[in-house]
Amino acid sequence: MRIARTLTAGAATAALVTGVTVLGTGAASAASYRCTTSSKTIDHPGSTAISDDFDFKVTTCAKREGGYIYSKFTVNIDGPPGFSGYQVVNYNTRGLIQVKKSVSGTDPVVKYAYGPGLEGKMNSLNGYGNATYTSPTVKHTPASGYRYLGDSVLQIDWKDDGAGLKSYSFSASPTV
Repeated sequence: MRIARTLTAGAATAALVTGVTVLGTGAASAASYRCTTSSKTIDHPGSTAISDDFDFKVTTCAKREGGYIYSKFTVNIDGPPGFSGYQVVNYNTRGLIQVKKSVSGTDPVVKYAYGPGLEGKMNSLNGYGNATYTSPTVKHTPASGYRYLGDSVLQIDWKDDGAGLKSYSFSASPTV
């Protein structure tokens, strides 16, 4: 126990001397995610406005750390500025984050989570028509010998189109 305390104190001293901070440690951890960014422009199918396109830029990430696979995504929403303050989607709009096993053919989903809050972000666009949404992080215990990847889907129920949930898939993360 005494040795561990000495090493911890020594590591803290070394961190101070070299200028490494807790923030730097967090940044290094975040850098271990492998990410892919993809974009789509989607016309609001329930709107008759002349300019009603929504641009979605989704960054899907995965990492292998401490015996687990982690996956998450962030989406930057660029909607029409005139839609700020209006309900553009219905209550069941959500993000879907998945961990998939990388195999030949279709990659099977091994873990997933639905992320609440996408509906709130899309219905609360700022004055420029923008919002950002981050999915929950999925944590999976992988089988040895396989590679995995993160995958993201926006499931949107557009207001006034009567079609229910529509799924929009984006590019998967690199394998980890």
